[in-house]
Amino acid sequence: MTWYQDFYAGVDAMDITVVERLCTPDTTVRFANHPPAEGREQVRAALEHVWSTIGGLRHNIKEVTEAGDRCVIEAVVDYTRLDGSVVSIPAATAIELRDGLIATQRIYIDMAPLDEPSKRQPEREVLK
Repeated sequence: MTWYQDFYAGVDAMDITVVERLCTPDTTVRFANHPPAEGREQVRAALEHVWSTIGGLRHNIKEVTEAGDRCVIEAVVDYTRLDGSVVSIPAATAIELRDGLIATQRIYIDMAPLDEPSKRQPEREVLK
């Protein structure tokens, strides 16, 4: 398993220990147009916040380009909404490593589709 497969497996499992295991103490994450989260504590808080708004997620990695300690990962992320419906959103993440750990991540994604109304039909109550 590669370092990025290990990392995304942890993220997809919503396993917060992934931050301690695979990120530098001063790690920085910029998610879409939000201000950066700096340091493990802020990154953990940001991840936990995002995870509290969804039912789950899965990164389907499409392409990885590595050059030394820099990497760009293209993926389609399947987000499971709290109502159980799934929306797939393309994303790209630029990552810089330091001593084999993730030092910075810049995540480019448009989260608007996640907030659009679900096309899932609500379950109907059966009247007796």
